[in-house]
Amino acid sequence: MKILPVFLPQRGCKNRCTFCSQWAVTGFERPLSFDELDELVQNYLKTTHSFEIAFYGGTFTALDESEQLSYLRWASRYVQTGICSGIRLSTRPDEIDELRVRFLKEHGVKFVELGVQSFDDDVLRLNNRGYTREDVLKTCEILRRFEIDFGVHLMVGLIGDEATKDILSAWQSMKIGAKTCRIHPTLVLKGSILETIYRRGEYVPIALHTAIDICSDMTAVLESHGVRVIRLGLYVPTELLKNVVAGPYHPRFGELVRTRLVEKLYSFLNASSIVHTERESSWVSKLNVPKSKGKSFGFLAQGEFVPWQDALESYAEEISKEVVLCSKR
Repeated sequence: MKILPVFLPQRGCKNRCTFCSQWAVTGFERPLSFDELDELVQNYLKTTHSFEIAFYGGTFTALDESEQLSYLRWASRYVQTGICSGIRLSTRPDEIDELRVRFLKEHGVKFVELGVQSFDDDVLRLNNRGYTREDVLKTCEILRRFEIDFGVHLMVGLIGDEATKDILSAWQSMKIGAKTCRIHPTLVLKGSILETIYRRGEYVPIALHTAIDICSDMTAVLESHGVRVIRLGLYVPTELLKNVVAGPYHPRFGELVRTRLVEKLYSFLNASSIVHTERESSWVSKLNVPKSKGKSFGFLAQGEFVPWQDALESYAEEISKEVVLCSKR
């Protein structure tokens, strides 16, 4: 399902996270008026007949209820005409409670994306997130109880972060019942607090190859347990790339992560070749290993075909064991 994003740049945000600079990556310094939003819908309808409306870029549930209601009523008009198939929004874990979830459900919200970023309390504190792992768990329990599906947004390479913490965050996202996940490496954005810290020499971004490696393992853990990874890497319009001061940015980050994951599974199975469909062609094209097209995606190992999902589950089980053991030391 296609999504029409409606950006509310840092609207409702009560604190400033170290890494955040919405204007730097969206180009929006103010929310669009409702007339401008109607025009946005009409332009979007030239490319598709149905989509979901998503309120992104701010903390929706921290807006005044009257402002939330105005946006939800605007979106509901398109739901009632059949143009919009659903409403989703992004918010923070500490701006969700039973009263607000009941309000969202009554006004047609079908999906909530939670900016979790990490399940590690030290990482959350160092990046000025303003909530704890326990707050996240409570929020997800409320959403499950009200039968509103949710996804999580995770980041790698934050201040105080490390690979083991990232894998544990992916594992915890699966355990709490997330349906989807977005993952992107931390970028130093112009105008962010992190830019100041970076320029003082107090923060070093992770390398691109490190970000790819970590995200490939996180994807394995998530997708082996049915959590769809719907975005890898931060989308930055070409004209706004000048606002990326430093960090592991790549325009095809997701493709690089998928390729690395295929490579890891090929090695893990000691496979003799990769079998892929047209859908996976871009993932495997640059791998210098035997490959062929087939009806299903998987590997030939010890003379037998191993389906992709089976290989993914076996690999994820191994890395999960290692990470859990490391976390207990």
